[in-house]
Amino acid sequence: MKRALLFVAAALTLLSGFSQPVVLAGAHTWVVNELFSNADGTIQFIELRENNGGAFETGVGGHPVTSNGNSTTITNNVASPTGFRSILFGTAAFAALPGAPTPDYIINSGFFSVNGDTISYVPYSTLTFGAGVLPTDGVRSLNRNLTTGTNSPTNYAGQTGTVNAAPAPPAVPDGSGATIPMSVTALDAAGSSLSISWDTSSCTGGSRNIIYGQGSQLPGTPSGSFGLSGSVCNIGSSSPYKWDGVPLATDGTGLIWWLLVVNDASGAEGSWGRSSSGAERTGPGGGGSSGQCGSTTRNISNTCGH
Repeated sequence: MKRALLFVAAALTLLSGFSQPVVLAGAHTWVVNELFSNADGTIQFIELRENNGGAFETGVGGHPVTSNGNSTTITNNVASPTGFRSILFGTAAFAALPGAPTPDYIINSGFFSVNGDTISYVPYSTLTFGAGVLPTDGVRSLNRNLTTGTNSPTNYAGQTGTVNAAPAPPAVPDGSGATIPMSVTALDAAGSSLSISWDTSSCTGGSRNIIYGQGSQLPGTPSGSFGLSGSVCNIGSSSPYKWDGVPLATDGTGLIWWLLVVNDASGAEGSWGRSSSGAERTGPGGGGSSGQCGSTTRNISNTCGH
């Protein structure tokens, strides 16, 4: 009887030792969550994300992250809690961008191909995309479900941001150098339909828009700001463009003027060109932009076309 009681007591003691949860470090719930690249592959990031809310998925050290042509290895495990946190891999050019969170790991330029590749967190997660799927406009990124949206890189410390790697928008060529100036042909006697032609081989990239105003909205001095009456947005890159419904001047001047301008994917607008005195033309929007067609700022660092 005494032996039986001792056995029961020992068994209860043994069972009580297992009453606390056993915690084991894992690594299998991390996924390839977001990819980003500019057109030439110099600015890229890969974001891994713990996708199951697991607090102890810390054992990532030693696992490779690969593309079809390159590989890097996570050198260290991470600290808990890991739930829904991210590990960020980025090129040096990405890390140098304003607003970029500090990458946890630096990868070489062109780590993955912009024309289609397979990115893997070995052996647990893979993201494969084909040609034309990855955005390269410098603003959007590719999500794990192959949808796209504004990039949102996040590192393990929780720093996040949005970067702009879009090339600065050019001006529309003004005929200087070897470029061809814009020309216009009236398609009816009233001038309500115009055919507008411009140089399509120089200063490419971006979305072209027509902005226009009346004679009274021209600046009084070469350095003055233009006023605007409206715009025709996203007219494409093919020349000529047929502009129907050209508005009439209502201010008594009998004059409607217009410019072709270029926006990049972030909404920054390129140069309007320079006046005869060499001054940059400016508009009523942010930073001297038009404020039309989604423009919020102006970026004239791209000198092509003016």
